[in-house]
Amino acid sequence: MYYRLAAWYFRFEKKGKISFGASALVSLSQVMILTNILGFSINEFYEHSDRQYVMNKFRPFYIVIILIIAFVNDYRYKNKYNAFKEKWENQSKTEKSIYGFIILLLLIVPLVSVPIMLGLFDFRK
Repeated sequence: MYYRLAAWYFRFEKKGKISFGASALVSLSQVMILTNILGFSINEFYEHSDRQYVMNKFRPFYIVIILIIAFVNDYRYKNKYNAFKEKWENQSKTEKSIYGFIILLLLIVPLVSVPIMLGLFDFRK
């Protein structure tokens, strides 16, 4: 995921900015997936009044988790673009298309599912 996003960013930005831009998108995807899991769990197991209490208590930890994920991913992928490029650039067009579609789903589905979840569940109950 990082390599494909970094390659896409490389078209628009200088190489020095790739690491942060692509790792930020990977982090965003990971955070949104965790948010979806947490949101569905809270909706399933807690009443409305309890949900408010849990979310209010969890908010500071959530912000810290977001920052930790972003820094870990930035550290993890920093200066790794060339190694990933050697590994992944020789794929066939079919493989590139399949992996590109999967990455698109990994970015879009978590972003779309939060509003769907909020629309399907009535939080006022």
